[in-house]
Amino acid sequence: MMNLSEIVETLKKLVEVRIKIAISKFADDLTTIITRVVVLILMVMTGVMVLLFGSIALAFFLAEKMESVYLGFLTVGGVYLLVLFLLYLIRNTLSLQTTLKSGLTKFIFLFKQKRSR
Repeated sequence: MMNLSEIVETLKKLVEVRIKIAISKFADDLTTIITRVVVLILMVMTGVMVLLFGSIALAFFLAEKMESVYLGFLTVGGVYLLVLFLLYLIRNTLSLQTTLKSGLTKFIFLFKQKRSR
């Protein structure tokens, strides 16, 4: 039979191992989340650059067609103003907020769904 001190020592080691496993899992999950957030930030930055250069190209194209540089840029600016106004109108829509929240949650915490399968 094991004596009480051996049982206590075994339990201590078991608790230490459990703590190490929990810390390791937490660190792994945290690094995965940070990596996904960094990827999301890079995707947004790339999208902004594409939008910027596409807008400039469209403005110059429209300027050539309208034979007026300021009208080309003014048209593109007007389109963005219209988009801003529409976004302002739907900013408090519950379905929009829910869709954005669930999309971001699925993207950032996708690794948890893959592990559970």
